[in-house]
Amino acid sequence: MNNTAKNIYTGRGIRELSDQLVSQIAAGEVVDRPASVVKELVENAIDAGSTSIEVRLDGGGIKRVSVADDGCGIPREELTLAVKRHATSKVRDLDELESVASLGFRGEALASIASVADLKLTSRVEGSDAFSIMDGEISPASGTRGTRIEVSDLFYKTPARRKFLKSESTELAHCLTCIERIALAYPNIAFSVIVNGKSVINLPASGTEERLSRLMPKDFRDAHRAVDASVPIGHLYGWVGLPTAARARADNQYFYINGRFVRDKVLSHAVRQAYNDVLHGQSQPSYCLFLDMDPKRVDVNVHPTKSEVRLRDSQAIHQFVFHAVEEALARTTIVDPSSGEIVEQKDPSAVNRLEHTARTDFPPQPAAHKGTARSLEAFLDFASPGSRPHSSSAKPFPTTIAAMRVDRTETQGLSAVHHSDQSLPQGPQPLGRAVGQVCGTFIIAENAQGMVLVDMHAAHERILYERLKKSFDERNMPIQAQLIPLVFTVTAEQMAVFEESREELERLGLELSAVGPTQLSLRGAPQFLDTQMAQSGPTIVRDVLDDIRQFGKSAVMTEKRNEVLARMACHAAVRVNRILTIEEMDAILRQMEQTDRADECNHGRPTWIQLSAKELDSFFMRGK
Repeated sequence: MNNTAKNIYTGRGIRELSDQLVSQIAAGEVVDRPASVVKELVENAIDAGSTSIEVRLDGGGIKRVSVADDGCGIPREELTLAVKRHATSKVRDLDELESVASLGFRGEALASIASVADLKLTSRVEGSDAFSIMDGEISPASGTRGTRIEVSDLFYKTPARRKFLKSESTELAHCLTCIERIALAYPNIAFSVIVNGKSVINLPASGTEERLSRLMPKDFRDAHRAVDASVPIGHLYGWVGLPTAARARADNQYFYINGRFVRDKVLSHAVRQAYNDVLHGQSQPSYCLFLDMDPKRVDVNVHPTKSEVRLRDSQAIHQFVFHAVEEALARTTIVDPSSGEIVEQKDPSAVNRLEHTARTDFPPQPAAHKGTARSLEAFLDFASPGSRPHSSSAKPFPTTIAAMRVDRTETQGLSAVHHSDQSLPQGPQPLGRAVGQVCGTFIIAENAQGMVLVDMHAAHERILYERLKKSFDERNMPIQAQLIPLVFTVTAEQMAVFEESREELERLGLELSAVGPTQLSLRGAPQFLDTQMAQSGPTIVRDVLDDIRQFGKSAVMTEKRNEVLARMACHAAVRVNRILTIEEMDAILRQMEQTDRADECNHGRPTWIQLSAKELDSFFMRGK
């Protein structure tokens, strides 16, 4: 079979390909399905300065794709050029190519589409009549200012490629995803999509947050953080989802550079690394991020579809994105993990509201005087919040009203407990005050919104873990010398990275030396990783070198260190069935409010939930 295939081309002369065949080959790179056509046409409409774009799809986009805009339009004398290969108004020379800010610039989309389908272009500029072009023929037409492009019978000119298309419903889904992906980056443009005569998407011009709220999934909208960070190299903004909005697939990840959706391993790695301490396993984070930067710092002329880019300061951008997302995820002081609602302390009214809540909404624990006993009526006097007694957490929680009777001996030690909360941090207390413990696992607290349930082990584990990390970051890393150096083989690429990154490797605590063209010797490593390095030192070093080669930095050593610290925190955290005093419960709540990433434990699970007063009422059908 292979020999036969080779013999076909034996003795053939070299010939120049026809323009039609060249366009069809180019179309193979640019147009692979109806969604590709939609992408190219919508991006052209955006580049034309449109404020409103209408997309019509018939038969999943296979039968017809129509994109109409209200942009600047194309003059009659340029219509012929518009459908020729490598003809464009967007770049003139190399300088403009290296700083291109438009979505399209290759000048081959319309020619490629016309080589595999029927294409009709109708356009009108301000102060002129409308004209259309089809199969090279220009004729008068009717229409408003802007451009309408209709593409019919996709791939009918190349039947073999049409066989690779999926069902109409599948192709339609790809088209709608493509439109929504573009619409996310351009909230100032109105988008409407009509499928087989029915309107399925109608997005008026709006702000970024409103557009995100309209298009992002509900679980993401309900549990996210806002990102807004600027450095000289660029401005990053958008939303990142909480771990509770994570998915099994990476289908809810959007990253844009200068309004262009991109897939870049450096950026993806930076975001994923920022989730390391809150998202584990194979779960994929959800995010929608926009990076605005100097076009000269990013090369978009890498791939025909322009979805892949090359960053000229990839290491700096990686660190910027990583730290910006990490900082956003670490903001947990006054955030409800179940809803993602954030009350920013920058807002004075919010601070005043929380301070008022801390002072007035949580009744002080009543003092119990020696030699006095409270009657049953005192426990049932719910009309007066200050009359509620302080129950001892060391006793079993009462299950009947009769069990609430209190004698003198039980109340003698309560006066000291009453004043204990004065030593707690003053100010906003969004998690409220502890009132008890249930199942030996959960702290019950009351705040302004209702009831809070806290997983005490998970919460304490996160508190200890963050403390351990901070402690290790603030002191020098002790190095453990290897009694017998580990000699192992690396690839030529990894050896080159070693030669170029000696200082970075020393900073990570790795004492390495070259003992051959492709052999390294590990002479020392961080002391707390002694066991891991003895078991899999060569593998860890290779992973570090691969990280540095791809991303300019390596987080492998930090991840290994954090694994050790996470185990230490887990073992030291308060255990299930440990009976806590009210003061101890309150201490955990206050520490949670001051700890980064306290909404999730070290394994990415929630540490607390909020039950509103309305939800509690609904359990007992109150108000019905």
